[in-house]
Amino acid sequence: MAKRTAPDPRRSIPAPAGYIRFLLRRFGPSPALRAELLQGTDIDEVRLADPAAEVTLFTFITFNDNLCRLVGEAWPLDAMAAFSTSMQGALEVAVRSAPTIGEGLDVLARFGQVRGPFLSVRLKREAKAMRLIYRPGVAISEPGWRALSATGAFGMAAMLGALMEGDTEGFSFYFNWPTPKYVDRMREALPGTLKFAAPECAIVVPHDVCQRASPFADAALHATALAELEQTSRRIHGEDTLVLQIERLLKRRRAGRLTEDDAAEELGLSRRTLVRRLSESGTTFRTLLDANLKERARQMLEDRKLSRDEMAKSLGFEDPTSFSRACRRWFRAD
Repeated sequence: MAKRTAPDPRRSIPAPAGYIRFLLRRFGPSPALRAELLQGTDIDEVRLADPAAEVTLFTFITFNDNLCRLVGEAWPLDAMAAFSTSMQGALEVAVRSAPTIGEGLDVLARFGQVRGPFLSVRLKREAKAMRLIYRPGVAISEPGWRALSATGAFGMAAMLGALMEGDTEGFSFYFNWPTPKYVDRMREALPGTLKFAAPECAIVVPHDVCQRASPFADAALHATALAELEQTSRRIHGEDTLVLQIERLLKRRRAGRLTEDDAAEELGLSRRTLVRRLSESGTTFRTLLDANLKERARQMLEDRKLSRDEMAKSLGFEDPTSFSRACRRWFRAD
């Protein structure tokens, strides 16, 4: 009997097609290059040309990986118009029409995922400021996350900058990756202090700024935009994203391996419920863990920085022999 393949939940989560359409024009001057940029996605140029077209989170992530491979991870800096206020749809309208700057931040925390379905966003109150924290909501490659986290900062900065009418003194932008070679271009693109190698990506806005009234406050417009965002958000969260959540937890583990009990506790589920829901999604925790270990092993082997013993220990194998057997199983058919 053929083994049933688990459906990829990213293929059922909607993502904005406008970004893909814009970026394909920006970085795909020839049919051959456009074909390479769309390689592996679940959409083609003909369908994408339809103004009513939708893409999926799967396409969004795959397209970003293709851009990083073909153009480089700094590609967002060469496409800043893609993150302007005019590209943010109902999210920008809701932020702009909110009563105060702080309430605009709250809109970004609640609905940032509508324009960036790869994100997990929350707002944290601190002694002197509000911290808008954003993390990958799904498993994303390291170059892919550097690019996408930059796009998140650019888009949110554009919306907040419009609210502040250009006065963004006191804003700080944090990134959880090392200072890049293109740091000077990042500083030119973002209106505030930049800090790298931070624990998490975040935008920090002082309390006195948050308390300011929005110059564009409009209760009726705000309510209409929120209703549209709620509708799209329900579509995103209506899917069972458990598999994506586990992939994200696995991706966060840098040493050793996540256990099924660890995952259940992190997600606030019983182990039995976790097993049942994964079974309903057509997969198992062991399958997801094995895929994660394989990808981590592939990266280590390509980097050539660790010995076989060190790789085995980092991946949670009892000994190098067990690791070697796993590698033969993983890569023999690749």
